[in-house]
Amino acid sequence: MSISTGDFFYPYVKFFHGAAYNLHQILEGLDVVSSTFNGRDDAGKFIGTYWSPDEAMVITLGYLMMLSTLLIPLLAAAAYTVGKKRGVFIFFALLLLPGALNCLGLFPNINYLPIRYTINGVGKLGSEVGLIPLLMLCALTGWGLMVLIYDNLNLTERFRQLYDHFWFPLALVAAVFFVADNGANEDAALLKEATASIQDASAFLLSQIKRYDDYCKANGLDKLKSCQWSSDSQWTFTHIKEGEASYFMDYAPDDSKGFYAANRKTISDEDVIAIRKEINDYNLRLCPVKYFSNVISRSSPLSSTCEYVPRGYCSVNPDGPAGLVDKNISSHTVALASECIVPWLAGAKPSLKQLSALVSQHDKAKNHRWLYFLAVAVAVGAKVALATTKLCLIDARPAADRRRVLRVARQRLGQCVRALRRLLVGFGQLAWFAAIRVFQLLKRG
Repeated sequence: MSISTGDFFYPYVKFFHGAAYNLHQILEGLDVVSSTFNGRDDAGKFIGTYWSPDEAMVITLGYLMMLSTLLIPLLAAAAYTVGKKRGVFIFFALLLLPGALNCLGLFPNINYLPIRYTINGVGKLGSEVGLIPLLMLCALTGWGLMVLIYDNLNLTERFRQLYDHFWFPLALVAAVFFVADNGANEDAALLKEATASIQDASAFLLSQIKRYDDYCKANGLDKLKSCQWSSDSQWTFTHIKEGEASYFMDYAPDDSKGFYAANRKTISDEDVIAIRKEINDYNLRLCPVKYFSNVISRSSPLSSTCEYVPRGYCSVNPDGPAGLVDKNISSHTVALASECIVPWLAGAKPSLKQLSALVSQHDKAKNHRWLYFLAVAVAVGAKVALATTKLCLIDARPAADRRRVLRVARQRLGQCVRALRRLLVGFGQLAWFAAIRVFQLLKRG
C-alpha cells in the first residue's frame, strides 16, 4: 500500500471544501458574494456573463484556510493551558488523526458538498452535512478563546454563573424561531396556493378562448375585434398558465384593459367595450339565460360549451359600465368567462406581490438565522470550555500556576527583547569601532 502526502491531507481538504461551499451558498443568498462572472476574450473584450460556484468558492475557501491557520495556535495555547505539554501533545495527536487514518484507509468518505447549488439562492441553506465543519470550527474557536480568557484573566466560579445567565435565554430564542418558521411556512403555502389559482384560472379561460377562436374561424368571423383578441391573447394566458408567481408579477398586465390589449401596446376604451360586448353576445347565443323575473332565472344546462365558472375565479364583479353584461354572471353558465376571470386576474397582482415580499423576507431571515446558529456554536464552545476549566480544577491552581500562556508569552517576549537588545548593543559597538577606524585612516591620510 503506497501512502502519499495527498492521502494525508485529503480529509482536511474535503472538510474545508465542503465548509466553503455551504458558507458561500449562505453568503450569496445574503448578496455578500456572487457566483456571476464577466467573460472576456483574449483581447479583453466583454463577451458575456457566466456562473461558476466552483470558481467563486475559491475565495471563501482561502479565507477559511487563513482562519484555520490562526485557529491552530489558538487551540494549541488552550491545550497548553489545560494540560501543559501533555495537553499540546493530545491536541496535535487529535489534529493529525484524520490524516493518519486516511493513509491507513480507515477514515470514512464523508461528502460535505450540497446536492445542489442555487445561484442567488435566497433562503437556500446548503447541506446539513456541510454545516457540520462550520459548526465545529465555530465551537472550537469558542472553546479555545474561553479557556484562554478564563485562565489569563483569573476568572472564578462567579463568572460561570454569570455566563449561565447569558446562556439559558438562548433556548428561548429557539421558540421565537419556531413561531417564525411556522409563519413563514404559512405564507409560502398561501403564495403557492395563490399562484396555483392564477395558473388554473388562466388555463380554464385559455381553453374557452381556444374554443371561441375555433368558433370564429368556423363561422367566418375573423374580422370581429373579439375574434382577433381570442387569437392574440392565447400567448398571454399560456405564459401565465405555465409561469411562476414572478412571471405574473413582472409581465402580466396591471389592469383589465391590458388583458384585452393582448400583444398590442395600447387599446382604446371603445375597442375594449366592443370586445366585451361581442363576447357577451357570444355567451347569450350559445348559453342563453331565461329570466322569469328580476330575481329568478335559469341558465343553460351544463355542457362542453356552457360551463359554470369556479366561484374562486369569479369573486370580482364585472368591469363597468353598468348594464354592459349581467352582474350576476357568476351564477350562470357561460361559454367564455372573460368577464369573471379577467378582472379577477387584474386584481390578484397586488396581493400576490405582498405575499411574495413576505416570503422573500422569510427566506432572507433563514440566511440570517443560519449565521446566528454559527454564533450560537461559538457560545456552545465557550460553555464547554467553562466545563473544561472546572473539570481540570483551574480554580484550585495556585496563583503561580495560573496565566500559563500569558507567563510563557511574557518569557518569550522577554527573551526576544533581550536578544534584540544584544543585537542592537553589538551593532552599536561594531559601528563605533568602524567609525574610529575610519577616523584614524582619514587622520593618517
